[in-house]
Amino acid sequence: MDAADIQMAGRLCLAGLLGGLVGLEREFHSQPAGLRTHMIVALGSCLIMLVSSHMGDLNPTKSDPGRIAAQVVAGVGFLGAGAIMRSGLSVRGLTTAACLWTVAAVGLAVGCGFWKAGAMATLLVLVATYFFQKIEVRLSKGRYLRRFVVHARESITLVGALEDILQKAGCAVREVDIERNVVEKKMQVSITASCPDHHDVDKLSRAFSSLPDVERVEID
Repeated sequence: MDAADIQMAGRLCLAGLLGGLVGLEREFHSQPAGLRTHMIVALGSCLIMLVSSHMGDLNPTKSDPGRIAAQVVAGVGFLGAGAIMRSGLSVRGLTTAACLWTVAAVGLAVGCGFWKAGAMATLLVLVATYFFQKIEVRLSKGRYLRRFVVHARESITLVGALEDILQKAGCAVREVDIERNVVEKKMQVSITASCPDHHDVDKLSRAFSSLPDVERVEID
């Protein structure tokens, strides 16, 4: 085994270690993609980068080392999509999908010898997923998501009025979806909002119903 082989083995081991650290944190949070998945993604990305570099050495004039590596960034998105799950109004797995994507980038960085950037990125990912997760929990404590579906006649001021009512009730609007029926001149407004646990649902329903164009209100 010569120096090049030792360097190759070291890069693969380092990529697997860095990916495994991120995967271990995801494993602690009982995510579907954990230690093994992140480690394998980092190893695979590193290997692809090594292969790309080797092909460039074999044929410097015709080979583009970045072309194969670029496919990792797009291809790992399909793997990340498998980690995302929707349950009611909640979406889980977005952080894990982002970790998989970043771990792939870490593997590419280590594979091309840019291991310091890979190590720093791994450290920052661990800080973001572990420490900032605690901050998110504290900020969202005592709040939960509500979905309001309002059926009404066509109105250009309805959405703004609904948002004003929610804001006065201490609810933060997260998403607004509008469906229009041009023939019947009616609309359906679906609003997802983060509301405090002490808010009065019936009071909000009555406030929505009091608007002149509203016909029916549904609250999940």
